[in-house]
Amino acid sequence: MKMARFLKGLVVGAGVIILALVGWVAYWSHFPNTPSNVLDFHPSVFQAKADARFFYSIGNELKNDVYLDPNAPTLLHGSIGNCLVSPDGTAIAVVADGLLTVVGRDGRLLRHVAHVDSIYREPKPIGQKFYRDDDFQWTRDSKSLYLIRDEYYESRGSQLFSDKGELWRYDVQTGSLRLVLSPFPAYNYFFGQGSGIYFSVPTNTGNLQLRYFDGKDIGDVGPPDGNETLEGGLSGTVVDSPFFSFSNIDYEQAVLPAKGIVFADAQSIRLLRLVIKNKPYLTFTEGEGLKGPYYCPEMLGSAFLPGDRYFLLNARLCGNYSGQLLIDTETGRYERLPSDTRVYLILNTDSDLHYRITSGGIVAR
Repeated sequence: MKMARFLKGLVVGAGVIILALVGWVAYWSHFPNTPSNVLDFHPSVFQAKADARFFYSIGNELKNDVYLDPNAPTLLHGSIGNCLVSPDGTAIAVVADGLLTVVGRDGRLLRHVAHVDSIYREPKPIGQKFYRDDDFQWTRDSKSLYLIRDEYYESRGSQLFSDKGELWRYDVQTGSLRLVLSPFPAYNYFFGQGSGIYFSVPTNTGNLQLRYFDGKDIGDVGPPDGNETLEGGLSGTVVDSPFFSFSNIDYEQAVLPAKGIVFADAQSIRLLRLVIKNKPYLTFTEGEGLKGPYYCPEMLGSAFLPGDRYFLLNARLCGNYSGQLLIDTETGRYERLPSDTRVYLILNTDSDLHYRITSGGIVAR
């Protein structure tokens, strides 16, 4: 009898699960799911040569060339995450498979800097020390790489401003790591003249305070006034020359609009046009998903190749094409690229990028 009741209970439970799944499918099937497409999709094939060599990846392969060539030599193989190109363009710091590595563009330089991990890891291995897989910075001379060492602890949210943080310097030539400053409760930092380092820390009132470390002493720079631009120079008495390398997000938000990249939304006809320097190129139809209307092209992951003639557009969410497209802005032609093609460019305060300095650090604008 007990076995019979047990089997009956299993059958009833399975029936409830099946009914729930059927109801879920029926519920969501009432929602429209129309993809956003590239209108009049007619790609061609052409050879696109950039004005200078650059780093790029195709899938899990890191490469460097003047072309987006899948047959170019592979410099590094792995699941590629955060990357930062050196100011002189001859090397790149890349996170792949939990390891931060410096890779030279000619394949002769390969330096394993440290094993890294994320501050957003869940669950956290409390008490474990690690180097962060983000927030690393090149020095202006491309000879050193700074990175943050941390320790997992119980925190509300992420531990961006970690009291257990330390700032370390890696010498590319010798392969040595050296402690620079501890504690280092910051993630946004940049360099001044000589060995000077500016970094932003939280205050007890919830604001951010910019501080300066001259290699020996630490002092406050300006008031803790949130996002207000600091006036009168950085160090107060000496005009400093700040240096900072920006991320891909800064490139998307600051550089692409400055170069004339616009997504023009024609709501009356439910179309989106890619416009480059006031000239229209591709058009996209409006899609409908669970979250409502959408268009498939993305700024994030889009980039100009050196010379600004060829524009890589991230169109991985389109219904009739999922991937990246390379647009020749002179002819208007465009071609398909190998799946998961990404470009890594030099972007820092010495580039043609406008920025401002606040108590929170350097901000692209």
